[in-house]
Parts: sequence; C-alpha cells; structure tokens
Amino acid sequence: MIHFPNLKEEEKKTSPILTRDKILETFGISKTTLQRWTKEYGLPYHKVNRRVFFKTDEFYNWFNTYKIQEN
Repeated sequence: MIHFPNLKEEEKKTSPILTRDKILETFGISKTTLQRWTKEYGLPYHKVNRRVFFKTDEFYNWFNTYKIQEN
C-alpha cells in the first residue's frame, strides 16, 4: 500500500514546478509508477528536451480527482 503524506497548503505554494525526483521522493513511488500515472491515468506533464516537469497546481488538481469521499 502506498503511504501518502499529509500535505499542507503552505507546501503546495513553495514552487510552481515539481521535478520527477521530487514527486518520487515525496510519495515514495517508483519511476515506473509515475510513468503509469502519466500514460494510463492522464497525469499532465511538460517535457523540455529529455527533462520532465510537472506544474505544481496541475499535479495537485489531478491528484485530488482521485480523492475518496468518506461516508
């Protein structure tokens, strides 16, 4: 099971860009999982030459679409 840390609003505002390594470190996932999120689940990303970047607001908007509502 993947452990997702509790994220505070202040942490979201630190940088407008997330790198692949920052996401891997924060969520404790593999590169394969991140690639699957982009290909199969539509995680938006930006590619400059061979470097991959994620806009922070786009990432968290995408991430929140998978939030499970408690009953």
